[in-house]
Amino acid sequence: MDPVSISFGSIIALVIFVITLVSIVRNPNHGVLGKVVWALVAFFLSILGSILWLIFGRGRVNR
Repeated sequence: MDPVSISFGSIIALVIFVITLVSIVRNPNHGVLGKVVWALVAFFLSILGSILWLIFGRGRVNR
């Protein structure tokens, strides 16, 4: 059996995901539910979810 290898691309994707999660948690513009939804989007859509957060999620939310 071959040992599990981690590629450079997967390490980059993991780093981007962690940075996105930290940004989501520290953002004061969203409530708990909004943060959970964005975290799920970032998790399930991987790099695309992180890009969507950077484009659409970081702005102000009208309450």
